[in-house]
Amino acid sequence: MGGFMLAIDRRKKILEIINEEESVKVLDLSNQFKVTLETIRRDLEKLEKEGYIKRSYGGAILNKSTNEDISINIREATNKEDKNLIGKAVADLINDGDTIMMDSSTTALYVSKYLKYKKITIITNALKIPMVLAGNSNIQIISTGGTLKSSSLSFVGHWAESSIEKYYVNKTIIGCKAINLEHGIMEPHQLETEVKKKMIKTSEKVILAVDSSKFDKKSFIKAYNLDQVDTIVTDKKLSTKWMEALRDYNVELIEIDNLEE
Repeated sequence: MGGFMLAIDRRKKILEIINEEESVKVLDLSNQFKVTLETIRRDLEKLEKEGYIKRSYGGAILNKSTNEDISINIREATNKEDKNLIGKAVADLINDGDTIMMDSSTTALYVSKYLKYKKITIITNALKIPMVLAGNSNIQIISTGGTLKSSSLSFVGHWAESSIEKYYVNKTIIGCKAINLEHGIMEPHQLETEVKKKMIKTSEKVILAVDSSKFDKKSFIKAYNLDQVDTIVTDKKLSTKWMEALRDYNVELIEIDNLEE
């Protein structure tokens, strides 16, 4: 994340970080983006004027009083092209007659846009996926229900988890916040993590749809291990180290860069 990044892209990235972590420090952002403290302060000032954040001593926090679902809109707009490509590649792995669990990640939302002509059953804790697929008579959609989490427009909690446990499906499609070799797959929120764990347990095959920006990153919670995933679909070619590790874990790797060559 060198200093060559355009200011508008840097601010979008800062907004993403604040959206996930809910607070940031000027010094951390300065180090991360390799720009001066003054540059970061100007970025935060602009984001505050636009109503996204509130500046605090030495940093900033998410402005919760603005439209709560702003966060999912920010996430949807990020890496849009990559997520579209991943969405299409994951949808190609789904066959007519499949039963599928889908989480509330934006990557899963992109997958759903390419499922419109499949004859399938989808069980999801996302609010937006049923909205995207409503009206397709060939698709049966089952919502988990539960407590609605506004920032991700997802259903979480005991009701959502116990609803998932009633089923056993062919495939689970999930995204993640971060993935690294030491800690496995990582997430920022406990309740979302518990839902994903249940989805993995009740599925024959687990497909992780993850764009390349998430690799070698960290988040708050160690959600689950790499050996619990059957297939990873990503947009760029991974390093030899990653390819070898996934081979050891017996994880099938689909790289869109390779598909397009």
